[in-house]
Amino acid sequence: MKVNKIIVAVSLEPETEKPLMKLKDMDIDVNCEIHLVHVVPVILYARGMSLSVLTYPLEEERPSIQEAILAKLSSVKNQILPHHGKVKFKCLFDANEKAAFTDYVANEKADLVIVATRGKHGLTNIFDSSFAQHQLKYSPANVLVLR
Repeated sequence: MKVNKIIVAVSLEPETEKPLMKLKDMDIDVNCEIHLVHVVPVILYARGMSLSVLTYPLEEERPSIQEAILAKLSSVKNQILPHHGKVKFKCLFDANEKAAFTDYVANEKADLVIVATRGKHGLTNIFDSSFAQHQLKYSPANVLVLR
């Protein structure tokens, strides 16, 4: 299968660093376009009895958060794909991280999604499935899960 576009979910959590390092050893075509994507969760708050909704992070805080995340994604690129030139960085803000990432994959028409997992198991996943499980179930592209 020819892979032209890969989208990598980057959580920036220390537990996913080691699995992402496996990308160094993968034979990825240098002509393949790679997107390193991080989704910042947006938390919605209802204020009092009124129907006004507040969000966090605030709109005015998002540009500086995005700048910091893009710099971190650049650092990740230098660690895992040091010689690859066709790498793009994307920071998304959404209340539904899983769906936002899946929509991004669909819009970009990716051939492959790569997700590093923390490897959590047990009761917590009964009530809230992991990001990797969500991608395996709903992604419009093939999914590679790194552990």
